[in-house]
Amino acid sequence: MFNLKKEKAVQLNKKPSALSTQLFDMTKSFSNMSRTGNLYGRLNMIKDMQIYLVQEEIKVKKEIEENESNV
Repeated sequence: MFNLKKEKAVQLNKKPSALSTQLFDMTKSFSNMSRTGNLYGRLNMIKDMQIYLVQEEIKVKKEIEENESNV
């Protein structure tokens, strides 16, 4: 029983292998790319909304000018 505890302690003190570290880093990179892609998607959505709002603003200003010129 003592040997089993000692083996577990040895296993806990092991450093991760190079392959394990590389796989962890790769997974972290995929996660970061996914997050970055999501953020760029949200940014593009906001930019599209800005363009739409500017177009609507121009239409409304034009209607205001037309209405004021008819008075």
